[in-house]
Amino acid sequence: METVSVKDKVDIASTFLLASPPGELNDVFNDIRTIINDDEALQKGIVSTLEQYNTEQHTTVTPPGLDYPVIISKHNQTQDGRFLDPRSNQTFSYHHMHLTAEDLQPADTEESALEPLRKALDEQAQAYVKDHFPEGVLTVVVENDQVALTLVDNKYNPNNFWNGRWLASWVYHTQSGELKGHTHVHVHYYEDGNVQLKASKDTEASLSKEDVSVPTERERDVLIPFS
Repeated sequence: METVSVKDKVDIASTFLLASPPGELNDVFNDIRTIINDDEALQKGIVSTLEQYNTEQHTTVTPPGLDYPVIISKHNQTQDGRFLDPRSNQTFSYHHMHLTAEDLQPADTEESALEPLRKALDEQAQAYVKDHFPEGVLTVVVENDQVALTLVDNKYNPNNFWNGRWLASWVYHTQSGELKGHTHVHVHYYEDGNVQLKASKDTEASLSKEDVSVPTERERDVLIPFS
């Protein structure tokens, strides 16, 4: 029987990590760590996988010097691999293995002409999240001629054998007036079995700058089927 190489094992392990249920990434990592039995190869081989998982799943972190969490996503990732906190206009480095942030420093880019729009959306969206998502975290960032809103709300209840995550991203293209949204729900129930619910919905609309607001009605359209 042909022996599976360590590299092949790490590649397989990466697929398991990307499929980790909400709040269970460390559990999956510890399981595959035992199977592979080569920490150096494993840690080197899954760096890009962990980065993909953290940005896709809107992992949150509170950088030293800030008193609020920031979402880790592709929307606020800078060209040098750091992440931007748009509210303070500072960037920080993020360790995808340890899930920690450090080296908070002023962003080296000039303030965008879209900053007033970003700030207005951020203020409105923070109020919306506070009312509708008990553990919700929101980050609103400018990307070139776009304004991106990312949201995540996690509920971990391992004592009762379930965990869940609601995440969403909304991108408004200021030049075309196009609004694109993606919402994803993932719930894992594992008492006396292993049941997972995954559901996603994409939304598109056209808006003028004067009509831009937090997409509460569209979020509600996604919420109703799960209520």
